[in-house]
Amino acid sequence: MKFSASRFLTTVAFVFLASTVFAEPPGEQSIPDVFSRLEDAGQASDHEGADHLVVFTEAVNNVKPSGVTYVDGYDLTKVLTPEGCRDQSVLSWHYDPQSSHVEVREVNIVRGGELIPVDVSAVNDLPAPQAAIYWNDRIKTLQLPRLRVDDGIEVKTFRKGFTYALLSQGEAGGAGSSEAPDDDRYIPPMPGEYFDIVLFSGGAPILEKRYVLRLPADKRLHAEVYNDALYSSVTYDDEITEYAWWGLDLPGELHEPRQPAASDLFPKVVMATAKSWEAKSRWFFDVNSNQFEVTPAIQEKVDEILKDQGLTRADEERKAKALLHWVAQNIRYSGQTMGEGEGFTLHSGEMIFEQRSGVCKDIAGMLVTMMRAAGMDSYAAMTMAGSRIDEVPADQFNHCVTALKLEDGTFRMYDPTWVPFNNDIWSMLETEQHYLVGTPEGETLSRIRYSPPAESPLKVTHEAKLDTDGTLTGTFRFEGSGAMDGRLRRIVNGSRKNELNHRCARLLDPVSSRVEGVKVKHHPVDDFSGDMWLEFEYSIPVFVHPIADGFEFTSPLMQVVLNDGNLFRSGGTTWAEERESDLLLWYTQLLDGSETIRIPGGYALNDPPENEEVDETYASFNGSVVEKGSKLVLTHRAEVRRRQIPPDGYPGFRKAMEAAREWGDQTYRIEKGGK
Repeated sequence: MKFSASRFLTTVAFVFLASTVFAEPPGEQSIPDVFSRLEDAGQASDHEGADHLVVFTEAVNNVKPSGVTYVDGYDLTKVLTPEGCRDQSVLSWHYDPQSSHVEVREVNIVRGGELIPVDVSAVNDLPAPQAAIYWNDRIKTLQLPRLRVDDGIEVKTFRKGFTYALLSQGEAGGAGSSEAPDDDRYIPPMPGEYFDIVLFSGGAPILEKRYVLRLPADKRLHAEVYNDALYSSVTYDDEITEYAWWGLDLPGELHEPRQPAASDLFPKVVMATAKSWEAKSRWFFDVNSNQFEVTPAIQEKVDEILKDQGLTRADEERKAKALLHWVAQNIRYSGQTMGEGEGFTLHSGEMIFEQRSGVCKDIAGMLVTMMRAAGMDSYAAMTMAGSRIDEVPADQFNHCVTALKLEDGTFRMYDPTWVPFNNDIWSMLETEQHYLVGTPEGETLSRIRYSPPAESPLKVTHEAKLDTDGTLTGTFRFEGSGAMDGRLRRIVNGSRKNELNHRCARLLDPVSSRVEGVKVKHHPVDDFSGDMWLEFEYSIPVFVHPIADGFEFTSPLMQVVLNDGNLFRSGGTTWAEERESDLLLWYTQLLDGSETIRIPGGYALNDPPENEEVDETYASFNGSVVEKGSKLVLTHRAEVRRRQIPPDGYPGFRKAMEAAREWGDQTYRIEKGGK
């Protein structure tokens, strides 16, 4: 682990703070009882906006040599408002029976200095709500007696297993079983190893949260605190090393539109006993080494795909792209329970080819298998969509992709899960993500490069003619690459064939409700030999607002792109004046709009609007209008330059997007004999 002077100073500062918080020396503190904790927690007036409060929560994790973990949990919650009474009336515990066993051992209502026991035999063990992934997750629920404001809820639980249900090592007992299955059923994906990611935040304020980890003395731990400082301690004896982290007076999680994952924003501890990323890479390769067997049926399909596209002797890049898009278009996303090995274990290519469905790991594994059938050196890889991966080699992954090893030893990344109806091989919504390829040699953590706006352009051309009766007729053409290729394909693919004209007419709704005669042409959505384009003709009677000796109107192009999230979502959003958290937009974008409107003879543009260019670090906008004979030529150009924008860059980003919105609302006045 690298030494950080700033982190060292922060730690020293918090050791000093800890000494000021506790009146008694460590080791001699009296542990407050449940009644004094609740009394000291305060009332609703002390916690503005909170309906309930986590007074104290603790998890004590006892790790066995096998990696199986016993967790004793304790939670004390205080209800502050009538709304809190309603929201806390049913307790729930989500778990995956393939990775953990859960027992609710004791529940009490704390009221008026008394403990009112709740019968835990009334706990229900039910199938958890599921969609898209059906892996038999379960949820335990307990209905509480009617709560009152200022009641406390005390809960004691026990869990056995490992942290995430990312790998099944076997069947885990029957549904609703009250018996704890044998430890062997809960050996973690990397036997003998331990990892966890602990967030010190939640939907409600937390007065105190503690996490205790008790490891066998021969196990070594990588651990790091991110996003903010926490208190910590380490103690040991001959058999156990005990680590503890705790936080005090933690505010409820901030919720702002389009913010990154909570793990990128709020205090957390990331820990793992795995030696290195290289060790994790080798393990991921080994555990999946038998899943990519090329069967005769798979080989036949690969040969057919390459032959149909004339790629039998083509270079690897074109072959890989053809196979990628076949997998993306033909293996649907649906996570069925297919036996042992959910999570990190990819199901065999043979199974997925037969079922034609699976989750990301199965879709990626299908591509690995087909690439190998085509003679390519391909591997499965893990990534994290939507948030960063930190340095500690813990299982910070939620997604599986495909890596093709090139002649120079580098990897080219492919993601068949994210590119259905998308001309990319790796979605631009996944740029700057970390990834780890599983190989026999072992790889280190890598990262996808930054993608500039020019790689995701939306080029919009609008040619129109305005008649003296106020009718506007014209043609829109949209061309997109990168992220915008997929956005345009979504417009077409998301519409029934006989409804596409109506869908494009709706694009013009912000311009006028009197749109007529829409005729659409487009690039085939399942043709990935070129980028997507969409073109349509239209007519709008009484388009303009009549004034004395002339007309007024706004830019049709800007009204269209600012009011459809597929086209220019950043510009079309009304952003709050201030922001505390990062803004996650997922992709950069270039908007390149060109608009030519032929006006009637004898008319001229009067008092043309002016636009001041906004060029900030994270975004820019510039618009212009010039009169060329009987034509008005309008240009509109915007850039969103980063997929994630920090709070100090938000004002500049907002300024550029506000400039785009203001420009889109500009009024153009043409008058007879005007100047």
